[in-house]
Parts: sequence; structure tokens; C-alpha cells
Amino acid sequence: MTQGPPHRVVMRRVFPASAAEVYEAWTTPEIMRHWLAPGPNVVISIDADVSVGGAFHIRSQAPDGVIHIIDGKYRQLHPARRIVMTWAYSGPVALICNMETLIEVDFEQIADGHTAMTFTQSQFASTEAADAYAGDWPSCFTKLEGAVSAPVDKKSKDQN
Repeated sequence: MTQGPPHRVVMRRVFPASAAEVYEAWTTPEIMRHWLAPGPNVVISIDADVSVGGAFHIRSQAPDGVIHIIDGKYRQLHPARRIVMTWAYSGPVALICNMETLIEVDFEQIADGHTAMTFTQSQFASTEAADAYAGDWPSCFTKLEGAVSAPVDKKSKDQN
């Protein structure tokens, strides 16, 4: 992870899946619900109009029952290559409320069917807000790795 001006988080992670599969995990609500909440939090609902200009709405829940909400819009969608979207949190964590950030996700197919993902989140109101997200995304990406490396049959069964 690197953090640079102005208040930006950049992470790179390699996944044991094709670029198309990792892109699909970012754009398919049935898969997103398995990984797009940090730590022990779980996604309880997700709606997404995965089209340029389309919106998404994610509700996750912490183990103590607290609800966290994320809203955003897709700005760019280039299958298996790039996603650009806004990201705005609503919930009890005041540090990251009332701020819209920009997320850019780039996918690069590398050797042996693996994909390098470069994740950039920018437009934070403060370094502290960037640090908060920088602390949460790694656990999401660990869940994402599990989601893209799970056998297809398991993915289908988990959706029911």
C-alpha cells in the first residue's frame, strides 16, 4: 500500500483468477455480497445497475448490529480491464461520512491465469479518512480472493 498526495490510497494485489473473473467479482452483486464488507462485517443487501452512470447501494452489518451504507455511481466500465466509480459512506463512522471518494480498479492479466489488481481510492477529505479505508480494504481483498478462487459450483450454491 502507498499513500500519496492528496490523500490517496493505492494497493496492488494478485489474485489466482483471470482478469475477467476478478472484474466479474467487482460487478456481479451475487459475488460482491461475499466480499465487499470489511473484517467481520457482512453485506446484507446490494443493488447495482452496472452500467456507466448506473448506481449501486450496499448495506452491510457489523457483528454488533450496526448498519453501514455505501452509495456510488459507475463512471467507467471496461470489462476485464478497468472500473471507475464513486464511493460515499453513510453510517456511524463520522470520520468517513459526507465525503465522496473516487475508486479506480485496474486489472492486468499476468502469468499462469493470475490477475494483478491495482486499486486506487482518492479524493479523501483528510489523511485520517484515507488511513481508515487503507485499514479496511485488505480484509475485503482477502475475502475477494476467496470469492474468485472458490469453485464455480460453490459460488452458485452460496447465492441461494
